Formats: sequence, structure tokens, C-alpha cells
Amino acid sequence: MPKWLALMLRVCLALGWTALLCLLLLQPGADPLLDLGIPEGEQTLWRELAFGAVHLTAFAFTCSLWSWALVARFSPQSSVLAAAMISLALGCLTELAQAYTPDRHASWLDIGANIAGSLMAARVLWRTSLGRDEAISRPR
Repeated sequence: MPKWLALMLRVCLALGWTALLCLLLLQPGADPLLDLGIPEGEQTLWRELAFGAVHLTAFAFTCSLWSWALVARFSPQSSVLAAAMISLALGCLTELAQAYTPDRHASWLDIGANIAGSLMAARVLWRTSLGRDEAISRPR
């Protein structure tokens, strides 16, 4: 498979996930386009922490997916940095946009989880990419 085609397929997958994530985060709560079957409930600490964990996981995956997509064209470190920037911007902007979405609200806990997930994934990916560089540059 040509490199340009691999890059395009990877970027399309990352864009598709990003679009789905935006749809899930910005759809109205009362009349969602994609109903996930999450029951309405009282805003308890347990519920907020559970949603925070979902946000953390989603944005760690987003950062990882964008890094994987971009590494087909750029260096591993550049890919991780770009993926982290994309994921951080997406996490902050979607959470702020929820303030303008019917039946939704912005949450500091969710913004924190989005940022934490992005940065945790970036840290792991960065350390992994440094390990690859060291393995490549070691004399045999």
C-alpha cells in the first residue's frame, strides 16, 4: 500500500472518531441523535466520577488515534505533539460548546478529565517514541 494511501486512511479514521466524539458530546440530552441509553439521574459524585472516567478514556484514545494517524507522515515526537494539541483543543472546545447545547452544561470535572486523558496518552506515547529512537540509534 502506498504511504500516501495509508496516511489518508489513518487520517480518515481519526477524523471519523473525532466527528463521532463531537456528536456524542454536543448532542442535546433530551433528544439525542445517538441514544446511548444513559438513564437520567441525580448529579451524584459517583455519577460525575463515572462520566469523568469516560471522558478521560475517550480523550486518551483520541490522542492515541491522532498520533497513530500522523506518524505515517511525521516523526513520532512530532506526531505525539500534534495529537496532544488536537486532543487538548477538542476537549476544551467541546466542553465549552456544551454550555450552548440544549440540556447540557460545561463541567470543570469533564474539562479536567479531557485534559488528563490527553496528557496521559501523550506522555506514554512520548516515552514510547523516545524508546524507539534509542533502540534505533544504539550500535549493534
